[in-house]
Amino acid sequence: MGKIKVLPAEVVEKIAAGEVVERPASVVKELVENSLDAGATRIEVRLERAGLGLIAVRDNGEGMTAEDAALALTRHATSKIRTATDLAAVASFGFRGEALPSIAAVSHLELVSAVRGAVAGVKVACTGGGGPEVTSCAAAPGTLVEVRQLFFNTPARYKFLKSEATELKHIVEVLTRLAVVRPDVSFQAAHEGRELFTTSGSGDRREVLGLVLGRGEDARWLPLEADNRLFHVRGWLAPPELARTSRQQQIIIINGRWVKSPVLALAVEGGYGPFLVNSRRPVFCLEISSEPALVDVNVHPAKLEVRLSHEQELKALVGQAVRQALRRHAVLPAASSRMPAPALGDNKEDFRQPAAWVVKERAIAYPREEPAGSPRTFAFPAADPVGKGLPAPGGPAEGAPTEVEGCGSFPALTLLGQILDTYLVASGPKGLYLIDQHAAHERILFEQLLAEAERGTVAVQQLAVPQTITVTEPELAVWREGSDTWRRIGFDLAEFGADTLVLRAAPKVLTLGAAVRLVQDLLEQPPAGEQGAWERERHRLLSLLACHGAIRAGRPLSLAEGKELLAQLARCRHPYNCPHGRPTCLCLTKRELDKRFLRLLA
Repeated sequence: MGKIKVLPAEVVEKIAAGEVVERPASVVKELVENSLDAGATRIEVRLERAGLGLIAVRDNGEGMTAEDAALALTRHATSKIRTATDLAAVASFGFRGEALPSIAAVSHLELVSAVRGAVAGVKVACTGGGGPEVTSCAAAPGTLVEVRQLFFNTPARYKFLKSEATELKHIVEVLTRLAVVRPDVSFQAAHEGRELFTTSGSGDRREVLGLVLGRGEDARWLPLEADNRLFHVRGWLAPPELARTSRQQQIIIINGRWVKSPVLALAVEGGYGPFLVNSRRPVFCLEISSEPALVDVNVHPAKLEVRLSHEQELKALVGQAVRQALRRHAVLPAASSRMPAPALGDNKEDFRQPAAWVVKERAIAYPREEPAGSPRTFAFPAADPVGKGLPAPGGPAEGAPTEVEGCGSFPALTLLGQILDTYLVASGPKGLYLIDQHAAHERILFEQLLAEAERGTVAVQQLAVPQTITVTEPELAVWREGSDTWRRIGFDLAEFGADTLVLRAAPKVLTLGAAVRLVQDLLEQPPAGEQGAWERERHRLLSLLACHGAIRAGRPLSLAEGKELLAQLARCRHPYNCPHGRPTCLCLTKRELDKRFLRLLA
């Protein structure tokens, strides 16, 4: 008896559904795109349990007859194309005829639709891919699709979904992208009865782009436009200081279709070049127009990936357009932006700001901010180093080397100075040592925070005036789900209205600006909130705290500050790497130096 068998239709349906319906956001995308293809000018989306309980999409599009509604749940039945040649010029969002059957295969689906002028509408109900039940009903013109109990019959797929907060973020990402693609359509989205967002349908894309930033920065977009013989590019760039930690706020539209293109994303990031720091990702929207034949949209059932002809020409055009737009709007390079605000308590001006810290102490005192481009140097020593341990009374003279006692495996080093406002230079038993000041301080802060966390008391400081942070509804959901974890790492946050969090206290190692930036970053990459998450998340979150609190490259340090930094590094349990794995110091041995100066020929 043969081993190869034809799979039952039920199994085939579930396999096919897995390609189209990956998560609730996939369902929302397919249903809303169907509404747009139907000519809708108003689309309402209602959600329960981040789409796992209910996804309801209502539109005022052209609607369907009873015959079309019944066929809509048949696989590969579509009104968008007729022949293979139509694929080369397809302009609609959908064309495969797979979305509704795939959704119906893994949910309880009900569709109600009516065409304008019809006496009655039609209702089609389907459960788990079974045969549809078609009945007549009263209905307003347009279509309503309700999807309940998504993945009820595919427990393996349900098991691998993320938290409700994460799934809701994916849904909002899809909806905001589609709203940006079609600013002429009014969108209304709600979750558990709370409004997520609303657009007017005025056709003003800049208005809708405010949904992407979500923090009142929509007026700061920089326009961009360029073309060549094949492509026309227009778009909007957010200022570099609004860059994020991920690419979630990047939108690429090609021939009216929202797509994901790592190649074009890298082209934009390359155009920003020196305007970005610390591996941040720019926020932007690109709209690209070309002949349909240059874009192959029939790559994947989800239709988020495309193949482009003349891709390298487009990449070069985009990169050049971004550079020109940033220069035209006089955006300054980010050299000085790498230098953070003065440390808490070191600058009296801190207390004149709207949200000032109340601070008592700091382990390392950092200097005031100085203009970039003025590197600080140290003279060569003219005398023997001061004795081991603490500096001589009165502190070391500027320009005189200072020796730092080693601890454990870390060697005793004689600090010589600082170069490039980034690296400390020291001599030691094996040769010349270069210490990355940011990585070193990151390691120091991480071990300090880890010890505090193990005692259950991460040091915090109260804000004299609480700081408000405007957020989106999904970000509020992220905070609610992980609030216990936020508290454990030292953040005292509370809801303050429908779209605002108020920051009342933060970890002591952070400046005010660093605290706000870290909150925003954590809302993009949220801490897990389920039981037992703290133990799994602790290293990542404390590493982020240490990174945001550490001194940056580009910060001049005095010799006394450099010595204190080395002394604290020497006391660390693991002094040779920052918590992210980067080395804190490198050693050029005497042998390597001798070879460089040709004292050794082998």
